[in-house]
Amino acid sequence: MNQHWHVTDTSLQIESMPFYWRLSDTGAVFQNIKQRLPIRVRCDERFDFLKYEPTTDEWASIEAAYFENENIGFLNPASGQLDTYGTSVNNFFLAVLSRDRPKRIYEIGCGAGHTITYLKKHGFNVTGIDPSLYSRAWSEQLGFPLVNEFFSRDLLNDAPDFIYCNDVFEHIRDPFQFSQVIFDSLASNGTFCIATTNSTRSIEIGDISILEHQHVNMFTERSIRLLLQEAGFHDIEIQKGTYGNTFHVIARKQKVSRSPSRERAGLFTCKGYFERANQRIRAFGTYYAHVEQLHAYVPLRCIPYLATVGDFGASYIYDSNAAWRNKYIDGYSQLVRGLHDVKYDPKCRYFIGSLTFYDEIRRSLNLQGCPSDAIDSIESIGKS
Repeated sequence: MNQHWHVTDTSLQIESMPFYWRLSDTGAVFQNIKQRLPIRVRCDERFDFLKYEPTTDEWASIEAAYFENENIGFLNPASGQLDTYGTSVNNFFLAVLSRDRPKRIYEIGCGAGHTITYLKKHGFNVTGIDPSLYSRAWSEQLGFPLVNEFFSRDLLNDAPDFIYCNDVFEHIRDPFQFSQVIFDSLASNGTFCIATTNSTRSIEIGDISILEHQHVNMFTERSIRLLLQEAGFHDIEIQKGTYGNTFHVIARKQKVSRSPSRERAGLFTCKGYFERANQRIRAFGTYYAHVEQLHAYVPLRCIPYLATVGDFGASYIYDSNAAWRNKYIDGYSQLVRGLHDVKYDPKCRYFIGSLTFYDEIRRSLNLQGCPSDAIDSIESIGKS
């Protein structure tokens, strides 16, 4: 089997991986946006997080996807996530706003305006900031105010009391600079709230399911605290989200001068990740070579593993989100199947690519007639 990946002590590269940014009915190629891109990751030693470093051409494809009128990551009525993940983040932002009662509120990366609409029902007026055509269309449909540009230092004329973002912090090429601009833009005693991905467990075990072209940063609690402290924030609260594997972060701008980080000492979480990832990828390659027919559950988490063995459509892929069923993601030739498409065959193995939802998915597969001894996890492969 050809090796489609390369690991050193300080980096990991997969030669080609599907760039999944939309769902489509046909899998047709989108003009000017590539279906597959390489992905390479290193450790940001200053702030102790994993960072994908796209080339100029790769970033052009990523940036082009943000302007389009479709995106897997946006919360909207068709996403299938409004009552799960959407409710979790909305309740978080509402709780902090209800406590602080700010007057000037902005959401960076507001997408379809789901949270803005929710907060308006609870008496809070929020202005969205988002450069996409997608967001402009939803703004016109729902009537929420929108600054249809990328956020930058000189964008806001007023000094907001409150800025928040959901599923944005992991997409920013320089999260430290972004945090500094947020800090400088806020009024004194202003608040910055973040909902972002929690990659701690994956980093600890060398899991590559977290690799995604649009998620250029993979954080731990320590790395987020280091970033925000160095940007000048104080009273930083970091909680775990109530759905999925996420962080809910609150950081405040106090009337004190910006101070350097106070948590520089200690063991870096990213230390040794690449050695662990090397072992994890090799274990998957051995496992894959001995499986007659692989059924991969949760495409976004399985795709990085499949890419390491050059699989861009040989395996069946499944997702429990009904919005994904019978759709294609870019760069993978099989359509996405749903739970009710599962039909157990003794020749098949089911690989669940999600650490967070493994137990839940395994139980669902059991109910579909798939025995537990035919189901594998990221952590179980390579143990035998």
